[in-house]
Amino acid sequence: MLLAQLALAQDQRPLPAGSPELIVGRSVVVHVVASEDLEPDVLRVLARPLVTLWLTTRSNTLRDSTLTTLSRFESSFVQLRPPLSKVDGQALGAAPRAGLWIRPDPRWPEALRRWRGSRQVALDLEGPLDDAQATLASQLAPSRVRWRPSGPVDVLEWARFRRAAQRRSVVVTPDFLLARDCGDRLVDEASAELHVATLLAVSAGVFPCGKGTRVEVPPDVDRWLLASLLARDPSVELSVTVGDDVRKVGAVRRLLEALGR
Repeated sequence: MLLAQLALAQDQRPLPAGSPELIVGRSVVVHVVASEDLEPDVLRVLARPLVTLWLTTRSNTLRDSTLTTLSRFESSFVQLRPPLSKVDGQALGAAPRAGLWIRPDPRWPEALRRWRGSRQVALDLEGPLDDAQATLASQLAPSRVRWRPSGPVDVLEWARFRRAAQRRSVVVTPDFLLARDCGDRLVDEASAELHVATLLAVSAGVFPCGKGTRVEVPPDVDRWLLASLLARDPSVELSVTVGDDVRKVGAVRRLLEALGR
């Protein structure tokens, strides 16, 4: 909050000269983090093209109506915890395209062999990335990996991370923050995840330099800031968290409309 206030107090508005006021964001991927506690009818209003839903859960047992709603999104991931019972595994059949959102656990390889099928798996890593974690990640064969380092990263950890999955992202923490002019962003490199306040405070590009930097923005983010982000990096992806707050759902709906959805 303080970083955002300082940045905004300086009236940075980092729009390149001649940038249009109209937001052109029809091709921008938007990640929405929402709770299973939202009513399916409320959740459904966010189902738009290029919107990925990340559904947080209290258990592996979801309502049938919620599972059915997942199919309305272009892509979705459901937060799961081991063990995955037979009943819950079968219930996931109501959302055959929904991905599985998990953390490392030795019980997952067997469960995924039974219930994964053709689903994508999103794996969240946290802390030091040692050989044991890297081996488990390899066994899970995730579609995408998100890593939150707990401190400075050494060369061996970075090498293990690069082998973890084809699609990789790093949550940029203060220990990892490195301003860098990336130039061309590459598809096969890891991308960064950070809050828009951090990006404003740095006032530069950040490492790593993969395409699709994911920027966390508030649901009621100012339109000039959206235009600035898209003008500076057309590959940027937006992330908004609504939790179980219906008012935030309304704000995100207006955000999607501003992007032309």
